[in-house]
Amino acid sequence: MPVFNAERFLEGSLRSVTEQSYGNLEIICVDDGSTDYSAAVIQRLALTDDRIRLLSRENGGAGAARNLGLDEAKGEYIFFFDSDDLLHRNAVRTLVKTAEKNNTDIVLFGYYKFSEDKKIRTDFSAKTLKVPLNKVISPRDISGCLYQADHGMPWNKFYKTDFLKKTGVRFQTLKNTNDEFFSRITVVEAERILFMNRKFVGYRVGNKNSLRGNADVNILDCTYALSAVHDELKKRGYYDTYLDTYRKLAGYVVMLKLLAIEDKDAFEVFVTEVSENTLHSCEIDEDHLEDIYKGLYRALLSKDVNKAATETKKIKNGKR
Repeated sequence: MPVFNAERFLEGSLRSVTEQSYGNLEIICVDDGSTDYSAAVIQRLALTDDRIRLLSRENGGAGAARNLGLDEAKGEYIFFFDSDDLLHRNAVRTLVKTAEKNNTDIVLFGYYKFSEDKKIRTDFSAKTLKVPLNKVISPRDISGCLYQADHGMPWNKFYKTDFLKKTGVRFQTLKNTNDEFFSRITVVEAERILFMNRKFVGYRVGNKNSLRGNADVNILDCTYALSAVHDELKKRGYYDTYLDTYRKLAGYVVMLKLLAIEDKDAFEVFVTEVSENTLHSCEIDEDHLEDIYKGLYRALLSKDVNKAATETKKIKNGKR
């Protein structure tokens, strides 16, 4: 669990882990240079639960914190969790049982979103795309939609430790989107994956202190992550197999980022980077985009910031 200035929600999140019905846990909390009382919260809970370990490091982002936790982990399985989310009480017990029974490299599962006052309906993409559920498959079996069935976060996955460490894949040390590379490369390295039709994680939205809470900060990190995934797929010999799913992913991530940016100057910086570099380096093309984004894609292709702004506004207003 990477922790940075999370004291408001940390105890609730950590207790959702310590109160799991499966008790044989090693709980590694990595304090990533917090300036609030996050470390104190962890230390207090550790006094009554010796499964909790607190590691501390200078601030380097969630990716660097997860890398440290990965290096220290000794369990047979690894599960990454965020410090403001909630875990279903029987999650680990069910995941261990499923992983052992099926000898999986990765078990993937659903999640739901929630805010301070409500639970938000969240579709399970694998189910929507009619991916085989609750049975072992190879990622190659769904090569055309793998990245659409699986979202690019690590906390909806249950990894076999030996598999994970053999891949040699590390989290990027970007301030934002640092989990995209790790999630996308590890899943194509797997031989046996299983999409479980269960929702085990409550993903908190509306937390302004989270990395996802401000779309105008570190705006280019997603382009660096996408380029790294592209290059690593080629390096490891997977690109031709997963070309379609990757290009759909790259286009979708870029378009969503454009829709999320609110600051005018940040929008211009992002459009310029995508137009001059990302479209080419990630081989983003019109054929792999949903129709709603094609006008915006053409604006990017023409390097026209004003046109991109107009097309973005159309999409936000439900027009094409």
